[in-house]
Amino acid sequence: MKIFEKKLFKSRAEGFAILLFLLLAVVPLLLGIIYALSYSLGLVGILNHGFTLRYWQQALWDIEFWFSLGYTFYIGLATIGLTIILALTLALYLRKPLQGGFSGFSVYVPLAFPAIVVAFLVFQLASQSGFFARLVYQLGLISNSSSFPGFVNDSLGIGIIVAHTFMAVPFFTLYFMNLYDQENIAELSQVAETLGATKATQIRQIVVPILLRRSFSTLVLYTIFVMGSYEIPLLLGRQSPQMMSVLVIRKLRKFSLVTIPEAYITALVFIGIIIGLLVVIFNWRRSNYDFD
Repeated sequence: MKIFEKKLFKSRAEGFAILLFLLLAVVPLLLGIIYALSYSLGLVGILNHGFTLRYWQQALWDIEFWFSLGYTFYIGLATIGLTIILALTLALYLRKPLQGGFSGFSVYVPLAFPAIVVAFLVFQLASQSGFFARLVYQLGLISNSSSFPGFVNDSLGIGIIVAHTFMAVPFFTLYFMNLYDQENIAELSQVAETLGATKATQIRQIVVPILLRRSFSTLVLYTIFVMGSYEIPLLLGRQSPQMMSVLVIRKLRKFSLVTIPEAYITALVFIGIIIGLLVVIFNWRRSNYDFD
């Protein structure tokens, strides 16, 4: 009689790979968080004078922190919202042209651009001294280039949103196209059509809900990626408010040593908020699946 034991890993190679990932990725991250927390409490670092909550009080009472937090969420949500609209439009209405030929190739091109290159491209095109401003000036529509609307370093973060959307739309267009085939949405639409559903009803009640539901996790994670980006908001954003990543680096690099603990606190609070939101969102998502 054989006794079957449930193994934790399928093979030694899988166990070694997971252990290597933990050692190289998870452990350094945890050590960094522990160090940042200890530094913010005055337990380690140059400002080590014993346990204190003074730096936490300074950081959390700083109005700039809360403005930056709200601004970061605004940029992330605006970017993912615009990306969803454009990517769904391309995937549903230009799906066949994008499956081959020059159109199919061109949708891959933005995926090869690093973030810093996209930031410079948007800056050269949309700033008040950029290509569009000079073009509009040459057409006689404005008296000077400074009259061109400020789409770069503006309070609404239009340049940041445009740059991130430019990078995200091709990816999600291809992602939605693959999901469209994997979920057999064409067949479901045909069944709905035989039952009398119009094209608009099929898209609104079948196609879009399925695509968004299947891509929910990816959309959430990409939103977090946008909120944590650095190069694009550094070049295209204003000095105030700043996105959280730029604010943290600025506080770390200031000449005043007092801002270093505040930078760590800013990062820790932001990480805590993101983790908390992820737990709530995915628990809510899991409960919806269980209910269904």
